[in-house]
Amino acid sequence: MDKKTIVITGCSSGFGRITALTLAEKGWHVFGTVRKETDRESLIAEAGRHGCSQNLTILFCDITQQEQVEQLMEQVTEHLRGDEAMEHEEHVPRLDALMNNAGTAYGGPIELLPIEDLRNQFEINVFAQIAVTQAFLPLLKEARGIIIMVSSIGGRVATPIAGAYNASKAALEFLSDALRIELVPFGVRVVLVEPISSPTDIWNTSLERALQRIGAQREGPYERLLQVSERFAKRFSKQGFPPQVFADMVAHILESDRPGVRYAVPRSAAIPMTIGRLLPDRLRDYLVRRTLKW
Repeated sequence: MDKKTIVITGCSSGFGRITALTLAEKGWHVFGTVRKETDRESLIAEAGRHGCSQNLTILFCDITQQEQVEQLMEQVTEHLRGDEAMEHEEHVPRLDALMNNAGTAYGGPIELLPIEDLRNQFEINVFAQIAVTQAFLPLLKEARGIIIMVSSIGGRVATPIAGAYNASKAALEFLSDALRIELVPFGVRVVLVEPISSPTDIWNTSLERALQRIGAQREGPYERLLQVSERFAKRFSKQGFPPQVFADMVAHILESDRPGVRYAVPRSAAIPMTIGRLLPDRLRDYLVRRTLKW
């Protein structure tokens, strides 16, 4: 296999799906993960319409399950070896890139958030990302490849209702910072991508899950905050930058000889993101509360 190769987790929808299609169209061979057969079928069908299905290999994997992560690594390795494995046992397959994209959001006031939800949030957005990274690092080291960690603006600025999600993305950011330094001697680069709101399903899914778990307590002291958050979630699911902007940014990173450490998506988000971090804590709290009318 002489094409550039990449593993992308979470290709059922959103950023993962559109990035997989974009890179496949550009000639990369993409190993994309999904969890359902229906998602696999629809992605293959869409790739066919784009004329790039030959560059896409769809594999099943729940990245929170260690045995499935190990199986994913073995499947990718077999694909990369191809027929050469029969002729040259010493052949080392090449993986040029990994994009840790799979993730989810658990919403709700921290007081009412079930501890199990908090554990699940970190299991998916933190522990599973590192498990996948560890599994593929031997191949990435051999290729002196690149790891793209999909974080969020929420990993740098916390907001009510999204506290669990914010915390998980902040943890991913610090782990990525440490990993980036650790991997310098091996020639493996680590890049953080921090998108702001985009019309994907993550916030609607998060809100529906939160309201289900909170149940009757929704009518309690946090009622107004939940109502405002619900309006924001619905707006975010319909507005924001087009997901194609994210995919084009990833393509730019992969094509760059010296990619940066972190990228805001869209680029225009970098300025307000930086200002938000530099504001005094109390002023930032006041602005968030004023926005949410809380």
